[in-house]
Amino acid sequence: MTIPPPPTEPPTAGMPDAQPSPASEVVAEWWRKDGPRIPTPTPAPVQASVHIPVPVGPAAPPSVEEAAAAFWAPAREIFAEQATTIASQIGQLLTETEAQRAAREQVEYEELLAGQRARRDAAFTKVGETAKERAERHRIEDALAGGPAQRDDLVGLVDLLANRITETPEDRAARLEAERETAKRRARAEEDAALAAAGETPEQRTKRHRQQQLADQREARTKARRERRRAARAKGDSSDRTRRFWRWAILTAISATGGYSTGLVSLIAPGGPMVGLLLAGFGWALDLHIRDRGRLRVSEVRGAGPLLILVILRVPVASGLAVAAGLAPLFTALPLYR
Repeated sequence: MTIPPPPTEPPTAGMPDAQPSPASEVVAEWWRKDGPRIPTPTPAPVQASVHIPVPVGPAAPPSVEEAAAAFWAPAREIFAEQATTIASQIGQLLTETEAQRAAREQVEYEELLAGQRARRDAAFTKVGETAKERAERHRIEDALAGGPAQRDDLVGLVDLLANRITETPEDRAARLEAERETAKRRARAEEDAALAAAGETPEQRTKRHRQQQLADQREARTKARRERRRAARAKGDSSDRTRRFWRWAILTAISATGGYSTGLVSLIAPGGPMVGLLLAGFGWALDLHIRDRGRLRVSEVRGAGPLLILVILRVPVASGLAVAAGLAPLFTALPLYR
């Protein structure tokens, strides 16, 4: 089979071209080349860019008026918001009495606590809290509350300053005692919650509460005894101070005589004053511990039994003082040892 030669002209030869273009000329020659060629698009003309000069370095600082306006703008808004609140608080101070304000705050505080407790009860009921667990939780919450909270606004500050200025020493002592009791109840409530979470049984908690109750009763008796002694001292005068001194000197001399009779003074006398002071220091520590850490004075001890115990327990401190003061040779001159 013979293949005819390619034609010398394209099949469209002789057809008119309405608008000849460079692209048509390229396409018209495709049959003479290896294949059709895609015409290269003519690039768009490049427009000249405009250079805008930018200053190099930090911007110009604002003026003093602009800085002041920017600074006082938020402060002015805060003052505008607080002006109404401050005015209402001042109005309360001027028109409302102290009793009326305390009663109103107490009612508001109770309503707030009641609402918070109702929401907590509803939340714990959904997770299966029993009535016994709810009662125990309420007891701990009551101990942690500790009474109405102090207001933190202008009225609360004025009330606090007024109370501090006008309260008497007795009122101050009562307030401090109430604060200590509240802190104690709060600490014990937190301890109960922590131990309950750690697995403490109701029997163990009851036993621990009984021990705390006995300790509180003993502390109350000790405190009442100290108050009675303090009240008795307040009634004394300068002559009582002289009598207390002579009573202390006589009881100390009796204790030192007992130390010489038992040989304690003769035993520590060769050591000199330093050994005497050392023994007196140890004896004084024991003496203070026995006398309620020094709150009970030596001259305030009454009764034959307590006086005998006091004289015996103060033998070391009296003997040490005698040796430190160089009074040991004087005991040989007493008629009792001739």
